[in-house]
Amino acid sequence: MFKLANIIFQQSFNCNGNIPLSHYFLPKRGKNLLKKNVEPGAVPVVAGGLKPAAYHNISNTETPVITISASGANAGYVQIWGQKVWSSDSSYIDSSITDNIYFWYIFLKSRQKQIFDAQTGSAQPHIYPKHIGNLLISELDEEQVQSFNKKVTPIFEKIFQNQRNNSVMEDVKNSLLYKFFNDY
Repeated sequence: MFKLANIIFQQSFNCNGNIPLSHYFLPKRGKNLLKKNVEPGAVPVVAGGLKPAAYHNISNTETPVITISASGANAGYVQIWGQKVWSSDSSYIDSSITDNIYFWYIFLKSRQKQIFDAQTGSAQPHIYPKHIGNLLISELDEEQVQSFNKKVTPIFEKIFQNQRNNSVMEDVKNSLLYKFFNDY
């Protein structure tokens, strides 16, 4: 499904330009959350890895949200979430920053290699909001961006629904396996 949204993006926009993304916005930095301060819940804590570091009971973002891992081996990794998250060791872009989350997600994913290449620090690589702000883009027609975002919203909603369904099925599978092996 993402491939379809990406094809529509590639056909609609030439994003090679000389305007820094910071002309439009800068991602916000997440807020560190120590493991001892995590209150058990269902909200993913997005740190520097590819998967949640923990699950907390409150979020510090809105839905949908783009996260960009800030440090470690995966510094710069761009993800989109169909649920609220606690952005910890990551930067984020949500509706408090822009309404066109899906446009910016596809743009950032198209620049994933460039973002990785912008890492600083030798022992512990880092990506800061300023690195994202330095990405170059062409001047955008706001109406075209909004139209695109509206067009691909159902695609992303379906992706998020599929992810939720997969999570439920994974829980059922694990529950059944546990029951099966503990009954014998």
